[in-house]
Amino acid sequence: MEIKPTRRWPYIGSGSVIVSATFIALCLLLYLGHLTGWNPTWRTVGVTPLEPHFFDMHAVTDHAECASKGFNAYILNACDPRTPFNYPPVWLWLGGLGIGGADSNWLSILMTGAAFAVMVALLKGRPISDGAVSTMAILSPSVLMGVERGNVDLFIFALVGGAAIILNEQKTSRTLLAGGLIGLAVVLKLYPLFCIALVARLNWRTLAFAAALILVSLVYFGTISDYILIIRQNTPTSFMLSYGFKVPFLGLDHLRAEAGLSPLGLADTWLPTSLTIVTVIFAITTALIGFRRGSSDCTVADGVVGTAFLFGAGIYCGTFMLGTNFIYRLMFLLLCLPQLQDWAITNFANDNRTVTIARVLLVAILLASWLGGNSNGHSTFIFVPQLANWLIFFGLITILLLNFLQRAVGFIKRQQRTCPELVTRGGGSV
Repeated sequence: MEIKPTRRWPYIGSGSVIVSATFIALCLLLYLGHLTGWNPTWRTVGVTPLEPHFFDMHAVTDHAECASKGFNAYILNACDPRTPFNYPPVWLWLGGLGIGGADSNWLSILMTGAAFAVMVALLKGRPISDGAVSTMAILSPSVLMGVERGNVDLFIFALVGGAAIILNEQKTSRTLLAGGLIGLAVVLKLYPLFCIALVARLNWRTLAFAAALILVSLVYFGTISDYILIIRQNTPTSFMLSYGFKVPFLGLDHLRAEAGLSPLGLADTWLPTSLTIVTVIFAITTALIGFRRGSSDCTVADGVVGTAFLFGAGIYCGTFMLGTNFIYRLMFLLLCLPQLQDWAITNFANDNRTVTIARVLLVAILLASWLGGNSNGHSTFIFVPQLANWLIFFGLITILLLNFLQRAVGFIKRQQRTCPELVTRGGGSV
């Protein structure tokens, strides 16, 4: 009797889910765009559009073109009277290369493609359920807002995510290449300095990586010091479509204004900063309690998954403390997803806390990514994603500190074994 070969269906993993779902979403957006136009289509998916299309990319290319004609991009001028420039001056070099506003569309598409490729590379090879959760985050209004604006954070995401994929602490060449990508990201947008969170995985290589990144950043910041305050002043501060420690207080003033009440102005007082400090102290205390208990909760993995988590957590926590950021920057939380998903399915009895923490953070990330893009920001609804953002900030700070403490003990013990002079004659350590 002839035995028919068993049909083998192609493997479907997280990468397949992400690519398929994103392709379907893209087709739907193009179809709706053809029927109703650009603005109604983006509003359908919870994104508030701006004109011209790929507005944030135009903010770079238009100013670069004007700068090549001799205009000062950092003040309102006749060449581009919409908004003053709020990026490091290196972006203005594009004008000298002949790039201007007419190039905004293809540059935006190129950056989006690069960011998406890095996302897929980081998230592929995982279970279908992980792909479904990741797709929900990728297609959230917060991330799509960055796509609609053509924001350069997409390119920074590609650089930082690419560095996480490349970095191998055991290979000097790959470590140097990853450091070069992060260094380029710092030159372009400053805040990738917070990738020094890699030092939470303490060893000589990560120490050298963090020290080199700090040194390069300080030299660069000193070089453009005249521009940094101007960039900060030119960057809009808003409670809408934003996250950061000042956002709830700015939102409260807006709600009071809608009700005909005078603003409290709490965003410019000691209260937001004090609340942030209290949150950090609480995180430090929680990490110390876990460390003294000998907890192994939420141990960040070696390799790509752990590196991506540390980069994403560092950038999120660092930018949160800047005060306000537009929600498209939440895309860096995508770097944390693989590690959180690994923790969320841990089956060991001693890791129940890890599972709970990971699942709570995953839910908080989805809430912040989806609800923060609500087009009706003029309501108490804006406080729901802000609570999620504060929870994410507290959780990630605690995890980073706990991992640093855990690794520090192992690091010191290794040095004592390899350097006997560090051990006293009585057997105690210096």
